[in-house]
Amino acid sequence: MNNRKWVENAILGVVALNILVLTFVFLIPRTKFMVDHWRWESEALMESSGAMDIPNQYPETYKVVNQVRKIVPDESIIFMPLDYEYFGLNRSVVIQRLYPRKIYFLGDDGFEQVLSPLNTFEEVYVVLNDRRRKEYCTIDSMKPLSNSGFGVCRIDKGNLKQLLKLL
Repeated sequence: MNNRKWVENAILGVVALNILVLTFVFLIPRTKFMVDHWRWESEALMESSGAMDIPNQYPETYKVVNQVRKIVPDESIIFMPLDYEYFGLNRSVVIQRLYPRKIYFLGDDGFEQVLSPLNTFEEVYVVLNDRRRKEYCTIDSMKPLSNSGFGVCRIDKGNLKQLLKLL
């Protein structure tokens, strides 16, 4: 009979410990985050650092992509930089946030086949960092994205042909 009481107390202790861990590690940080960020817009929440237990891994990507979204129309094509990993842009976040725009990453496998029908599109944009800007855009046509080192510019048909030659 004594053994049964000990086992019941051990199980209750494990349950109580689990409830305490869940409360302090998950419930309190998420509740604090929700209270601190009450009524924030979805874009601002995406760009925040997130709750302590689930930090946002890509706040910089969301900052860049949300700015691009405001500049570029829905029915356009966007070329993203070749070295997106170096700049910390997460590919899936870029594609998800910029939908329904068509997104292409410069230098991907099969990129040449994608470029051939582009002459029919009027709205073609490229997202560039400062060092690649001069190859495709003039200073006047470049719209810098705040605090990111990136900019967006619309490419005309002549620059699209130049883009094809460089790749």
